[in-house]
Amino acid sequence: MAFWTSPAGTLAILVIGWLIIRGIKRLFRKHWPAQLNTWDLMTPLLIVGSLILIPAGAGVIIPWLIIGWMAIGIGVTLLQAIHNKELLYSTFFRTFWRLTDLYWTAGFIICFLLVIS
Repeated sequence: MAFWTSPAGTLAILVIGWLIIRGIKRLFRKHWPAQLNTWDLMTPLLIVGSLILIPAGAGVIIPWLIIGWMAIGIGVTLLQAIHNKELLYSTFFRTFWRLTDLYWTAGFIICFLLVIS
């Protein structure tokens, strides 16, 4: 059980998750939504992977990552409300989630590097 809470175990969880998502996407090829990427479903795994690394030393940066994630949500909301003069859920959620993908990928890399250093 200690392997899954180690940095190598966290990477194994991400790789296994990636392979499962890709396998399901390949299995449901015709019924898979075209606008849904594999990275869109990897974000929850990246968040969980970052949280698994808390006992190993990533607990210092996790609160800042959460605050930054909230700031991204507020920023996307304000930007779309000011720029488009309206806030449509589908546009907001797609933009927010794609930025979340990038943000948590970078956040996981920072947590991982903090733990292994």
